[in-house]
Amino acid sequence: MLRRHLIACIAIAASLEATVSAEESKPDVSENAWLDYDVASLKNGEWVKMKLDRDGEKPLEYRLACVGLEAEVVWIEEDRTTVESFPGTVILCSVGLKDRKVKRAFWGKPGEKGRELNLTRQLLPDPGNDAATGTAEVTAGKMTIKGKEHVTEKIEIKTEREGFGAPIKTKQVIVLAAEIPFALAVDEKGVCRASIQEGKIEWKGKPTWKGGVVTLLFEGGTKSTLSMVDWGTDAKATLFKP
Repeated sequence: MLRRHLIACIAIAASLEATVSAEESKPDVSENAWLDYDVASLKNGEWVKMKLDRDGEKPLEYRLACVGLEAEVVWIEEDRTTVESFPGTVILCSVGLKDRKVKRAFWGKPGEKGRELNLTRQLLPDPGNDAATGTAEVTAGKMTIKGKEHVTEKIEIKTEREGFGAPIKTKQVIVLAAEIPFALAVDEKGVCRASIQEGKIEWKGKPTWKGGVVTLLFEGGTKSTLSMVDWGTDAKATLFKP
């Protein structure tokens, strides 16, 4: 099972964790599983494949896909929740466009009818330590992805707080590209909940937070790197609702 480092390690990576029901072997899906994503910006058929590398652990790859849009919900099929503990299965869930809460979730193997899962109310992670101080810098750049040049935005955040014997330091570097799907969610104050929010941070530049993750690095005792492997616009559901 994966363990959540901090919110700074981002729920994108941490949400790979799949707890197992005490009654029988099945994944648990939190109603808060998609709070870190701007699901309202998704278009039908958009998908992204990600790779997660963590210190001392085997790399994992997973896929997120928008496979349906309705008046109030978006349907997302993914294996980020199952890739480690339930390989070969996927989860299809409906997510509210306004509150980003999971409404229903189905689980099974591609090509089959899904089994509906009960939703859990997993607690949200602690946003950080108010005693920390840090700096953040925003820079624009360009990157070639699948043979096409994309404008990117890099947000680098460093924080430090007192520890026992030595300061505790964290570093997060997020690179976004506007055309990549599954953009991160931003609140009414312009704060991205998937970024480090510890204490007092002095910003150099203002991030737009537009677009999906190209790479995300987190260092803080351990190191995690999330990288986009591929993306496209032709996704269709492989798991069917009963």
